[in-house]
Amino acid sequence: MDWTNFYLGAAGAAATLVGLLFIAVQFNIDAFVLEPGNRWRAVARSTFAIYTLLFVLPLFLLIPGLDHGTRGLALLLLASFGSVRAVITWLPVWRGLGHHRGERFGQTAWLLVGPLLAYAALISNALTIYFTEQADGAQIAVGLTLVGLFVIALRNSWNLLFELTYERKRNSPPPPP
Repeated sequence: MDWTNFYLGAAGAAATLVGLLFIAVQFNIDAFVLEPGNRWRAVARSTFAIYTLLFVLPLFLLIPGLDHGTRGLALLLLASFGSVRAVITWLPVWRGLGHHRGERFGQTAWLLVGPLLAYAALISNALTIYFTEQADGAQIAVGLTLVGLFVIALRNSWNLLFELTYERKRNSPPPPP
């Protein structure tokens, strides 16, 4: 089965959509520089890491002549790096939750759990690809996981562009009469 068109489309879409992230960050740049434990800053960093994986992994898998072992190893390394990066990104936010554990805890947990589940699926399938010559099922699972990561990254980008702006306007003082 040839995955070239899928990987070309995924890399192109990731490169294009990272532009949406840059626009979202520019609209609300002051919200990201205020404090390192800001959850919106963590969303932006996490989303950038997802888009980076969605761009680099397909490009790597498009290199001709790579065997299953090399592709599996690359997938394993990139997904492992993504997992570690996600946890490091969210640690300051988790530390800063303190007395805001209620609603924010659930929102923040979901923003970390979704990508971690996707990275775990990628790691599992990377091992299958690495140790198996015929890994078509794992390849399909990787493709579906990449689609899932796109959904997460698009949701995060939307939240950074619209939900953050709405939250900031809702919390800002009313203009003087």
